[in-house]
Amino acid sequence: MRVQVLLFALFREQAGRARLELDLPPGSTVADAKALLEQQYPLQLSGGLAAINERLAQPGDLLQEGDELAFLPPVSGGSFAGNTEGDDSFGLTHEVLAVQPWVDWACADPYGAVTSFLGTTRSPNRGRAVTHLEYEAYPGMAEKVMRQIIAEMRERWVLGRVALWHRLGRVMPGEGSILIVVSAPHRPEAFEACRYAIERVKQILPVWKKEYLPDGSYWVEGHAPEGHQL
Repeated sequence: MRVQVLLFALFREQAGRARLELDLPPGSTVADAKALLEQQYPLQLSGGLAAINERLAQPGDLLQEGDELAFLPPVSGGSFAGNTEGDDSFGLTHEVLAVQPWVDWACADPYGAVTSFLGTTRSPNRGRAVTHLEYEAYPGMAEKVMRQIIAEMRERWVLGRVALWHRLGRVMPGEGSILIVVSAPHRPEAFEACRYAIERVKQILPVWKKEYLPDGSYWVEGHAPEGHQL
């Protein structure tokens, strides 16, 4: 059987290509595909994630003819259109993130608290000057994961409006890379949900950043969630 393989960020650079086709015997798993790719290309996929048809997969998951299999490095911890679904708004954008419009959007009479978080590029980082960051994403899957994270938040707390937006492309020092705004009837829920959102983003959102220094650049990696590591 034949599957379509997508590679992102560090894995794309290691292989020298972003997309390829892989022929596998029927009954093959994600782990089988990983092993074959590491034989055929200068790839080190261990520690990353895999997704089948834009859903996170485990090494033992079976593959089917025509599947889209993506290998994702550990996430780092024009624009793509975002989504507004009722009281939720989320997406990826190349535009500068502005906090106040989203705070205004989240405010409404039933809500006694609005929290916001803006993650920014810092320089120096670990004692070294940073000229800029470059972000890239797996767009279709990222949208699904954002929706999942917001759903998890709503399962845990009574919330009002939730905004979750992430920058792509070049982000300069002092500029925002991720924006989270949460409103709720009471402040504990708003604070806790906002903190939960950024921690889940760092775990599972398929967005990667490359840090550029005056003398070089490197991909910033986090840690894959338990049960999904390759």
